[in-house]
Amino acid sequence: MIDHLSDAGTLAAPAAVDVPAVLAACHGRLLEREGIAMFVALDDARPGGDLRVGDVTALSDGARAAELLDGYYAGLEAVGFPAQYPDEPDETGARELIDALVVLSDQHLRAHVDGEVTS
Repeated sequence: MIDHLSDAGTLAAPAAVDVPAVLAACHGRLLEREGIAMFVALDDARPGGDLRVGDVTALSDGARAAELLDGYYAGLEAVGFPAQYPDEPDETGARELIDALVVLSDQHLRAHVDGEVTS
Protein backbone atom coordinates (compact mmCIF):
# COMPACT_ATOMS: atom_id res chain seq x y z
CA MET A 1 0.00 0.00 0.00
CA ILE A 2 1.32 3.45 -0.90
CA ASP A 3 1.22 6.13 1.76
CA HIS A 4 0.57 9.10 -0.53
CA LEU A 5 1.86 11.67 1.96
CA SER A 6 5.12 10.01 2.95
CA ASP A 7 5.75 8.78 -0.61
CA ALA A 8 5.34 12.22 -2.20
CA GLY A 9 8.30 12.98 -4.41
CA THR A 10 9.50 9.36 -4.44
CA LEU A 11 9.35 6.51 -6.93
CA ALA A 12 6.59 4.98 -4.79
CA ALA A 13 4.29 7.95 -5.49
CA PRO A 14 1.58 7.38 -8.08
CA ALA A 15 2.29 8.59 -11.61
CA ALA A 16 1.17 12.11 -12.46
CA VAL A 17 -2.07 12.13 -14.42
CA ASP A 18 -1.79 15.44 -16.31
CA VAL A 19 1.74 15.18 -17.68
CA PRO A 20 1.61 18.32 -19.89
CA ALA A 21 0.45 20.37 -16.87
CA VAL A 22 3.38 19.13 -14.79
CA LEU A 23 5.81 20.03 -17.58
CA ALA A 24 4.22 23.48 -17.95
CA ALA A 25 4.58 24.08 -14.19
CA CYS A 26 8.24 23.02 -14.38
CA HIS A 27 8.86 25.36 -17.32
CA GLY A 28 7.29 28.15 -15.29
CA ARG A 29 9.91 27.77 -12.55
CA LEU A 30 13.56 28.75 -12.69
CA LEU A 31 14.95 25.22 -12.72
CA GLU A 32 18.44 26.48 -13.51
CA ARG A 33 18.37 28.07 -10.05
CA GLU A 34 16.31 25.48 -8.22
CA GLY A 35 18.03 22.46 -9.71
CA ILE A 36 16.60 19.30 -11.20
CA ALA A 37 16.90 16.01 -9.35
CA MET A 38 18.50 13.30 -11.46
CA PHE A 39 19.61 9.72 -11.26
CA VAL A 40 23.26 8.99 -11.87
CA ALA A 41 24.23 5.63 -13.28
CA LEU A 42 27.69 4.29 -13.91
CA ASP A 43 28.57 1.80 -16.58
CA ASP A 44 31.85 0.08 -17.31
CA ALA A 45 32.31 0.76 -21.02
CA ARG A 46 35.77 -0.78 -21.17
CA PRO A 47 36.12 -3.80 -23.46
CA GLY A 48 35.08 -6.85 -21.47
CA GLY A 49 33.57 -4.69 -18.73
CA ASP A 50 30.23 -5.85 -17.43
CA LEU A 51 28.40 -3.97 -14.71
CA ARG A 52 25.52 -5.92 -13.25
CA VAL A 53 23.25 -4.54 -10.58
CA GLY A 54 22.48 -7.16 -7.99
CA ASP A 55 20.75 -5.12 -5.31
CA VAL A 56 17.04 -5.98 -5.28
CA THR A 57 16.00 -2.47 -4.21
CA ALA A 58 18.11 -0.83 -6.94
CA LEU A 59 16.65 -3.17 -9.56
CA SER A 60 13.12 -2.43 -8.36
CA ASP A 61 13.75 1.33 -8.31
CA GLY A 62 15.26 1.18 -11.80
CA ALA A 63 12.28 -0.73 -13.16
CA ARG A 64 9.86 1.74 -11.54
CA ALA A 65 11.79 4.75 -12.89
CA ALA A 66 11.80 3.24 -16.39
CA GLU A 67 8.05 2.56 -16.20
CA LEU A 68 7.36 6.14 -15.09
CA LEU A 69 9.67 7.62 -17.73
CA ASP A 70 7.96 5.59 -20.47
CA GLY A 71 4.57 6.81 -19.26
CA TYR A 72 5.62 10.44 -19.08
CA TYR A 73 7.23 10.30 -22.51
CA ALA A 74 4.04 8.76 -23.94
CA GLY A 75 1.91 11.39 -22.18
CA LEU A 76 3.93 14.21 -23.72
CA GLU A 77 4.11 12.49 -27.09
CA ALA A 78 0.29 12.25 -27.10
CA VAL A 79 0.02 16.04 -27.00
CA GLY A 80 2.86 16.59 -29.47
CA PHE A 81 5.62 17.66 -27.06
CA PRO A 82 5.26 21.38 -26.36
CA ALA A 83 7.72 23.39 -28.47
CA GLN A 84 10.08 25.31 -26.22
CA TYR A 85 12.45 26.73 -28.76
CA PRO A 86 10.71 26.88 -32.16
CA ASP A 87 13.60 28.88 -33.63
CA GLU A 88 16.06 26.12 -32.70
CA PRO A 89 14.78 22.83 -34.13
CA ASP A 90 16.29 19.70 -32.61
CA GLU A 91 15.84 16.45 -34.49
CA THR A 92 17.90 14.34 -32.07
CA GLY A 93 15.03 13.67 -29.67
CA ALA A 94 17.08 15.04 -26.77
CA ARG A 95 14.59 17.77 -25.85
CA GLU A 96 11.71 15.30 -25.71
CA LEU A 97 13.71 12.98 -23.46
CA ILE A 98 14.75 15.90 -21.25
CA ASP A 99 11.10 17.01 -20.93
CA ALA A 100 10.08 13.51 -19.80
CA LEU A 101 13.02 13.41 -17.35
CA VAL A 102 12.02 16.82 -15.93
CA VAL A 103 8.51 15.52 -15.22
CA LEU A 104 9.94 12.34 -13.64
CA SER A 105 12.35 14.31 -11.46
CA ASP A 106 9.71 16.83 -10.40
CA GLN A 107 7.20 14.19 -9.42
CA HIS A 108 9.42 11.44 -8.01
CA LEU A 109 12.95 12.60 -7.15
CA ARG A 110 12.32 15.53 -4.86
CA ALA A 111 14.72 16.12 -2.02
CA HIS A 112 13.54 15.29 1.48
CA VAL A 113 14.77 17.77 4.08
CA ASP A 114 13.97 17.12 7.73
CA GLY A 115 11.19 14.73 6.76
CA GLU A 116 9.52 17.21 4.40
CA VAL A 117 9.44 17.06 0.61
CA THR A 118 10.84 20.12 -1.15
CA SER A 119 8.87 21.56 -4.02
